[in-house]
Amino acid sequence: MSVLSSLKLPLSQFKDGGLIIMYDDIKTHIGIIIGLGESVNAEKVNLMTKIGRGLVYACITEERAKQLEFPKMDCNMDDTKPFAVSIDYKDTTTGISSFERSDTIKALTVAEVQANDFKRPGHLFPLISKERGLMERVDLTEAVIDLTKMVSNIHIGYMSEILNINGDVASKEEVEEVSRVNGLPILQMSELLKMTKDQEICSFNGMVINGRKLGRSIGFPTANLNPQEQIVGLLKGVYGVKVCFDGQEFIGVMNVGSRPTFNENEESIHYEVHILDFDQDLYWKNIEVKVCFFLRDEISFSSISDLISQIEKDIKLVKNRFNLIVLE
Repeated sequence: MSVLSSLKLPLSQFKDGGLIIMYDDIKTHIGIIIGLGESVNAEKVNLMTKIGRGLVYACITEERAKQLEFPKMDCNMDDTKPFAVSIDYKDTTTGISSFERSDTIKALTVAEVQANDFKRPGHLFPLISKERGLMERVDLTEAVIDLTKMVSNIHIGYMSEILNINGDVASKEEVEEVSRVNGLPILQMSELLKMTKDQEICSFNGMVINGRKLGRSIGFPTANLNPQEQIVGLLKGVYGVKVCFDGQEFIGVMNVGSRPTFNENEESIHYEVHILDFDQDLYWKNIEVKVCFFLRDEISFSSISDLISQIEKDIKLVKNRFNLIVLE
C-alpha cells in the first residue's frame, strides 16, 4: 500500500472534523487522539477524554501563541516541552467541563479573539509548535499542526494521550485496540514524515574551499562551503541535508555556526557538511545543498570525545530520518 493510500482514510476523517489516532512510531511510541480545532465540540472532547484518559491539549503555531501572548509555562523548560501557561476562555465558569474546554479550543480558532479573552491559569494546556513543523522538530505537536495545514487554513488542533486502564502510556497493541473498538483510523508518524520527505527549509549553492580540517582530524571530514548567495533565516545549529553535484545526490549532516568547541571567541558563521558514505575530492567544486530538517542547536562541548559522541548520534538520526528507520 502506498503512503498516500494509507493516509487517505485518516486524513479524510480528520478533514471532516472527526477524531483520529496518531501513533509516534519514530521516537516516543505514544498514541494520541486528535481533532481539528475548528470542528471541536463537547461530544468529541468528552469522547476523547473517555477513551484516551489523558489530559486535553490545544496545539497551536508559534505565530498564534505570540498573537495571544501565551508564555511558556516555565521559561527554563527545555525545547522538548512546548507547554504554554494553561488557559480558559473568558466566558467559562470552572473551565473543566467538556463544553467549556470545547469553547476554549474553539476560541483559539477565531481570529478576532485576543490575549485578554483568556483566563490564566485554566484547564486547557496549549502546546506550541515550531514554526517549520516536522522539519524543525519531530514531535506530536508538530505532527498535529502539519496535519491541520494539509486540510485547513486554520492551524489549530486538539489532542489527548492514550493511556491504558492502569494509567500508564498505552502500548502499540493497546492503541490499536482503542482504534478498533472506536472506529478511529490510525496514522503513524513515519507515514506523515514520508509524505513530507521532499520538503525543504531552504537550498543554496556553495563552493567547497580549504578549511582547517578540524572535522578530518576527529574522523568526520567536512566540506567547508563558501555560499554563492546570502542565506536568510537559517539559524545556528545542526541540520540534515541532501548534497547534489554532477547528477549525484548524497545525504549529510551540516553544521551552521561558529564551531564553539574549537573557537571560543570566533563570531563568523561557517557552513560545514559531513557527507555520509562519501570519499570523493570536492575542493573548488560548486555543490547544491538542500537543507531538509533541523536536528539540534549548536553547542560547545567540554571535550573532543563528547563532540565525537554527539556527531555519531547526529549521523544516526539523519540516517534514520532519511531512511525512516524506526528507532526502537
